[in-house]
Amino acid sequence: MLETLLSADLALTVGVSAASLAAVCIPLYRGLRICFQGMTATRKLKSHELKRGLQRPPGERVEPLARVLLRVLRKSLRENQGHPQEFILDATRQYVVNEYESHYSQFISMYAGILPPIGFIGTTGGLLILFLSKHLANAALELSALALALVSSIFALMGYALLEGLKIRLYGRLLACLDDALWQARASKETEVPAGAEATASA
Repeated sequence: MLETLLSADLALTVGVSAASLAAVCIPLYRGLRICFQGMTATRKLKSHELKRGLQRPPGERVEPLARVLLRVLRKSLRENQGHPQEFILDATRQYVVNEYESHYSQFISMYAGILPPIGFIGTTGGLLILFLSKHLANAALELSALALALVSSIFALMGYALLEGLKIRLYGRLLACLDDALWQARASKETEVPAGAEATASA
C-alpha cells in the first residue's frame, strides 16, 4: 500500500514537472524560430544579389529587409521627385523598421514575456506540492516539489534572457543591413541615393 502511494506521488510530480518544462519549451521554441527567421531577414545583401534585381524569388520563405528597403526607396524616389530626398530616405527606413517590428520584434517580445509568468506558476505549484509533502511526511515528494519549483524558474528565466538578448542582437543586425544596402545601392547605381544619404540614415 505504501509503495503504491509513493509511486503515485512520484508519477504525479514527474507529470507536473514535465508539463511545466513543456510550458517553458513551447514559447521558447517559437521565439527562437522567429529569431532565426529574423536573422535571415536582417542579413546583408551581396553585390551580385543587388544586380540580380529587387524582386522576391519564388520559393523564398523569408525576404531580406534590405531588399524591401531598396525596392521601396527606388519606387519612392521615382514617384516623389518633388519631395526632399532626405525625407524620403528617412520615411523609407522607418517603414522597413516598422515591418521588422510587426513581423519579428513584437512576437519575440510576446514569447519572451510569457516565460517569467510560467516560471512563477511552476514555482508556486512546486511550493504547494512541497506543503502537501510536509503534511504527508513524504521525502520523495518533497524533493520532487523542490526540483519542480527550481527547474521551472531557472529554465524560464534563462529562456527569457536568451530571447531578449537575441532581440537586441537582431536590431543591431537590422540597422547594419539597412546601412549596407544603401551603400550597395549607391555604389551599383541601382537607385538614386543622394550623396549624404548614409549620413542622414545614421543620424
